[in-house]
Amino acid sequence: MGNFLVSTLIFLLILTPALTFGQNMQITSSQSNIYDVIKTKKSEQFVFPYTASNNDRRNPLIYTYDKPKNTNWILSIQNNMSYNSIQGAKTIIRLQEPSPSEKFIEIAMFGDTNKKFWAAVNTKDSGYIRLYEKNNDGWSTDQPIIIGYGNNQGLSITNGKRIIVDRLPMDGFTISSIAVYGKDDNMSPSNTHAGNISFDLIFGDPADSPIFYLPLGMLIGTAGIVIGLLVFKKRRVSPEAKL
Repeated sequence: MGNFLVSTLIFLLILTPALTFGQNMQITSSQSNIYDVIKTKKSEQFVFPYTASNNDRRNPLIYTYDKPKNTNWILSIQNNMSYNSIQGAKTIIRLQEPSPSEKFIEIAMFGDTNKKFWAAVNTKDSGYIRLYEKNNDGWSTDQPIIIGYGNNQGLSITNGKRIIVDRLPMDGFTISSIAVYGKDDNMSPSNTHAGNISFDLIFGDPADSPIFYLPLGMLIGTAGIVIGLLVFKKRRVSPEAKL
């Protein structure tokens, strides 16, 4: 089910920019060290260089959206960075609300062979809470990290392998900016030495977006897979088993 969700979301992320290519598309690179910025009516994507993970927590690299996205959205994160062979090499990603809100969503991806991963949220009422943490084989470069928020469905997160947070209520989340860093302080060693990390956001009113049809598509797709497996298993039953 998790793999199907990821595949469906990736398809939507690819499809949506194509559908809106001719609708107010803009390509800019006004923010330092950020490139391949592409904006359409229903999507926005950009790329950070690997050096983003070598910024410290006090000086993260930040991409700020022209207009905060306060409706339904799905963010795909593809980490293609090469990490240095040091213990604790990592990338921290924070999805932030407009200031002065204290609310944010945080993802951590470690680059050593363990591939440690965590997902956390911070709110004014509850403070900082880690919703999910896995110390070994926590994420994969084969599939993107998917973070989605729906006004009626809450927060959901996949780690590239399966759903790890499912429909968590957050009393709304308006994504305004994305901050990336990796060092705990400016004296820490560099985390990465090559590659990049890309972000692709699709957003808008569900009635005007393919996201609106996602639950139905998931239902049909899952049912088709289950029926197909049952038919295949039935055909594989041996004559001995029938007796």
